Order: sequence, then structure tokens, then C-alpha cells
Amino acid sequence: MVQHWPMNEGSELWKSGPEIVNIAASIASHRGFSSPFGVPSGPTAWIPPVYPYLVATIFMIAGPRSNLAALLILTMQALLSTLTCIPIYGIAKRAFQEDSALWATWGWALFPYAIVIPVLFVWETALSGFLLTFLCYLCLDLPHARRLTLVAIGLVWGIAALTNPALLSTMPVFLICPYLRKPLHLPWKAIATILLISALVVFPWFLRNWREFGAVIPVRDNFGEEFWMGNHEGGSGRIEFGLGPADNEVERERYRTLGEISYVAQRRTEAMNFIRENRVRFFRQAFYRLRYWWFAEGETARLFIFYRVLALISLAGMALALRTVRKGSVLTIVAAIIVYPIVYYLTDVYARYRYPIEPFMMIVAGFAVSQALALSRRRNGNP
Repeated sequence: MVQHWPMNEGSELWKSGPEIVNIAASIASHRGFSSPFGVPSGPTAWIPPVYPYLVATIFMIAGPRSNLAALLILTMQALLSTLTCIPIYGIAKRAFQEDSALWATWGWALFPYAIVIPVLFVWETALSGFLLTFLCYLCLDLPHARRLTLVAIGLVWGIAALTNPALLSTMPVFLICPYLRKPLHLPWKAIATILLISALVVFPWFLRNWREFGAVIPVRDNFGEEFWMGNHEGGSGRIEFGLGPADNEVERERYRTLGEISYVAQRRTEAMNFIRENRVRFFRQAFYRLRYWWFAEGETARLFIFYRVLALISLAGMALALRTVRKGSVLTIVAAIIVYPIVYYLTDVYARYRYPIEPFMMIVAGFAVSQALALSRRRNGNP
């Protein structure tokens, strides 16, 4: 990133998250939440609102696409990645022991992939990772939470939904799994309070989308595009650049002509037709996406060595944890790691999509390392 400094409006950093950057620039220019592809195209729900508004706030303070704006955005993202160490430690200590928590926390603090990703993209990746780990920690002790705490948890869930709806796939996991290995007694009142408050947080955005588009769009509307990206004729099975409105002039003009809702609907229909006509290929590509999620199959950059090492150690840690530790918190961590990527297996995949769940992978990896060291000490006759 240093080699591209100082920044200007054409710098690669602003192209790393074009939809967020363009919407933020529209907001900062008083044109509202609109135009995700850099040309006037009216209101949008292509991206959830939280991160574009954060970036827009920085643009209004420091200037759109300025050097200072870049510095503030990257600093914020790096800080969010750093702050993720706090809930990592809390979750790991509750699920395992102090030594596992320390290994997991230091592992995340020194993990090159976690250090680099927040300063490569203008995206909500680091915020999503922080929110997900923070929510997991908060949800591990719901029966003893005060009413005000439950309201706060619901608010955070609502913010998470408006940041990255994929995080909601873990909501049933966090609200239910911590209590499955005890005599089954789910904290129904606490769960109901959290669901109600989170729905109230999302509701104004839902109404805005209904008013602008006349359609039911709880948070974002681009699922059809993501579905198509991984499932179309001639595709590799994962995200490819140059095929969507963000970086393809023909598709951008098609998007403007059809309008966002019709464009996404067409992409969804094309993807469904492809799957119906190529079912075996769809399953092969889904299996490829699974392999890519865990091992970045096909990527050659050296950074992916750390990506793959974390996958291997975390898989060993998951198996060991489920076998040796009988706690609902352990089940919660493992279930989150398993459940979160399912939607990506079916749609499309990209290496940074795994980032929000990697703190949980680091937690079970820390457990695996601490257990391996404890076993080595016992074999050497040390306590």
C-alpha cells in the first residue's frame, strides 16, 4: 500500500471496494444513498448501509478519495482488526483455558493475513469480523444478562445485519447452541427480546427500500448478482472480475437501462437456468468453492500459505475440541465455522469472504496448539 502513496481519485485503493466508495461519495455529495457504480443511476440497495455511511462520514471530514480519507479508513479498519483480539480472548477463555485463549489472541494479533487484509480493501470485512466475535461473546451467557444488556445485544445484531447480512446465518447458532449441552433450557425471553430489538433496528431501512423500490428488500438486493457470479456459463465457479457492473461497461449500461431490481432478477433467472441445465457442474463447482474457502485452491500468492495453515490447524482443533470438551460454547464456535460459509458454497467465493469467521478458526487453532504443547510437555516428563 505504501508504494501507491500518496493517493488520488484514481488510486487502486478506491477501486478495491468501488460500490462502497461510490455510494459514500454520493452521500458526501448530498445525492443520497445511490449510484454504486460511479454513474448516476438513482437509489440503491446493492450494499448494506452501515459501511457506506461510515466511509461517507470520513469523506465529509477529510474530502472524498483524499489522502487523509484513505489514511483514516485504513486506520479504522486496522483498529477494528486489532480490537477483535478482545472478544477472541473472552470466547476462548470461556470455551477452553487461559493458555488456549492466549495462543488464540496472540495468533490473531500476529497473523499476517489478518494484518494485511484490512489495509488492502475499502470494505466492511474487518468490521464484520469484529461484530461477529463480539456478538458471540455477548450471546454466551444470555440467561444471566440484564434486560438493558439484551437490548444492547439486539442493537448490535441489528447493526450487524445492516453491515453484512451474511452474519445473520450465525444468529441461530449464537442464540441456541450455547445451551444445547446443558439440560435443554433455552432462554426464550432473552432470545425474543434480541430478535425484536434487532428487527426494530433494521425496520427503517426496510421501509426506505419499500418506498424507493416498491419491493420487499430487508437489507440488500444483489443476491441475484452474487448467485450469477458463481453459476453461469463459462464461469470458474467463483467471483471473477470484469463481469459485473462495477468493472464492465456493458453490464453497467444494462444495469442503468433495466434498473437495479430488474437487473438483479434477470441475473438470478440466468443463474437458476444454468443450474437446471448443468446440475452436475453446479455440484462440482460448489465442491470447488468449498475447497477454495478452506485452502484458496488456485491462489499462488505467498500470503495464502498462512490462509491454508490456519485452515489445517483449525480443522484439527475443531475435531479435538468436539471430542474432548463438553461445553455449549465449544459447540457454538464449531457450528459457526461450519454454518457461515454455506451460502458461499452455493453462490460465489473470494478469499476475504472468509475473514469474518477466521477469528473463530483462530480460537480452535489456539486450542489445538495449546493441547499439542501440553502433550509434548507430558511426554517429556514436565508438568
